[in-house]
Amino acid sequence: MSSTKPSKLRQRLLLLIGLVLLLMAATGVLTLRQLSSVSQSVESLYKDRLLPVEQLRRVAQTFQTDLPMMVGQLRDGRLSLPLARQQLERAEQAARRSWSDYLETYLVEAEKRLIQRTEPELQRSHAAIARLRLLLQQGQLDSLTSAYSTDLRNETEPLLSLLNELIDVQLQIGRREAEDSNKAFGEAVLWVSLMVLLTAALGLALAWSVLQSHQQEQSESLASEARLQRFYMALSQTNQLIVRKPESAQQLYEALCRICVETGQAKLAMVVEQVEGGQYERTACFGPLERLMPGAPKRWSADAPYALAALSSEAIGTGEHAISNRAIAENRTAVGGVIPPGVEAMAAFPLRRNGQVVGALSLLAGELDFFDHAMLTLLDEMAGDVSFALDNLERDRVLLESLSKVQAERALFELLFNASSVSAALIRIADGTVMEINEQLCRYYGIARAELLGRRPGDLGVGMSEADRNRLYGEIKARGQVRNMEIALRSRDGRQRRLLVSGDLIDYRGEPCALASAVDVTELRGEQQSRQSQQQ
Repeated sequence: MSSTKPSKLRQRLLLLIGLVLLLMAATGVLTLRQLSSVSQSVESLYKDRLLPVEQLRRVAQTFQTDLPMMVGQLRDGRLSLPLARQQLERAEQAARRSWSDYLETYLVEAEKRLIQRTEPELQRSHAAIARLRLLLQQGQLDSLTSAYSTDLRNETEPLLSLLNELIDVQLQIGRREAEDSNKAFGEAVLWVSLMVLLTAALGLALAWSVLQSHQQEQSESLASEARLQRFYMALSQTNQLIVRKPESAQQLYEALCRICVETGQAKLAMVVEQVEGGQYERTACFGPLERLMPGAPKRWSADAPYALAALSSEAIGTGEHAISNRAIAENRTAVGGVIPPGVEAMAAFPLRRNGQVVGALSLLAGELDFFDHAMLTLLDEMAGDVSFALDNLERDRVLLESLSKVQAERALFELLFNASSVSAALIRIADGTVMEINEQLCRYYGIARAELLGRRPGDLGVGMSEADRNRLYGEIKARGQVRNMEIALRSRDGRQRRLLVSGDLIDYRGEPCALASAVDVTELRGEQQSRQSQQQ
């Protein structure tokens, strides 16, 4: 599964959670606002309607209940004059205070009109109370009872009627405000319910979308994992091919294309190489080429429209993989008719030899977004393995060429070495072992070449004397060479020959050796001795 898939799922989950939280916050804000409005309505109903009713009731109670009760108690002797004066004072103050508090409340126009009518009646009632207070101070109980029965009762009746009207106004307004509050509360409940339902609906819709997306991503993930499993099989087969060491790059390319198609990685696989003259050539292919790419050229130049659109040319030029996961929608791959029918994604991966890009593996797939991150990583690894195999093939080619050259040079050396009429040998300095010897010297010794190789001539009873050997090797070690040193050489039949030896110190297979050649001067020395004898 590509790295973008979990990211998309997380984004959608975060979007779902964010929207649900936003809607819940909006619902909470709306609820708080509506509750605040209802709370204000209730508070206003209490402060501006219920409390004024209580205040008006207290004023009415003073004139309707408290004063008649006080007068009755005085008449019956249950209340003394001092206490009556105190109760009258408290009742009047309570009435004035309640009326003053009432006037401080919120008043509607109907109340204001009634208040204008009530104020004069209230003043007359307080004037009547003042007369009662004077009678109490004078102790005229009979006059007080008579005054209440006539003056005070008559003067307070209009006031009580107006107070009742004010109370009725408060009750009517309170009823109306209560109905408005209930209506507002109902609307608030409706809006909150709608917000809750909207939140639930959006949450369910987004949850369903996320679930569908998750199922789709799981399906895509399983398909991607199946592709990766097939690719691992392709990678394994490619590595086995490399281990078996194909005989040539062409054999490697053909097997690679076959593996990529047979393991389900592509509909068509090709290897394109850059050849002389800056041209490109399709050197290997596996799959229905003629059906998928009818008329596709086998070779094309770098400036041809096909080269400008082909991903293989881009991969070779840049040294990086080139992909088109939605080939039909991309204009660059549409140039030159590169997009075959049924092909949805294409990719090309550079192949290197000795660090230089020499070609590209081109794959054509039938699925959109086929080459995801994991697939690209593994295909880059496959291209790297193939490049490693190309390096090995190149090293093997260079090694074979070098071995062939060395073998040819050795054959020439052996031909010259053995065909020479001059005696020659390669002797290891450390112990005098014969490493190489030509036929001429073998004839001098009278021993076959195979018998002498790897042995010391002295062990076979032939060769130089100990003194000549020490003298020859000492000279070569000291000076690195020797020229025309005369020595005696004994053959198997006991005869001795006189030889002029020349040699050089060389390194052979990591060991110091003497490469020496000798000229037979036996007959020359014999002729010299004969002439000397004749002269004597």
